[in-house]
Amino acid sequence: MQSFLVSTSVVGLAEIGDKTQLLSLVLAARYRKPIPIILGVLVATLINHGASGALGAWLASVLSPGILNWAVVASFAVMAVWILIPDKLDDADAVSTKHPMGDRRSFRWVCP
Repeated sequence: MQSFLVSTSVVGLAEIGDKTQLLSLVLAARYRKPIPIILGVLVATLINHGASGALGAWLASVLSPGILNWAVVASFAVMAVWILIPDKLDDADAVSTKHPMGDRRSFRWVCP
């Protein structure tokens, strides 16, 4: 039980500042209805983890451990190369700010 609590605590600490957490905080602050937002995040997380677990269990039953090992190695290598490729912005995607401190509307949206 101690190892379960330690690993759960470490994962919980590592996930502080996660995009989902930040998005749910912003949505709860903006719409002043935190319960539906928290329940939506909970349901989406449970579905995502359930589907991932089912897919992983199915792949483990279909593929040998050696193939799975090399698939994980290849996926990490592909992600490492992908991270090194910089994003390209088109002129239409580029955002220009007219004010040196950025757009004032975003400040009003975050701090109403």
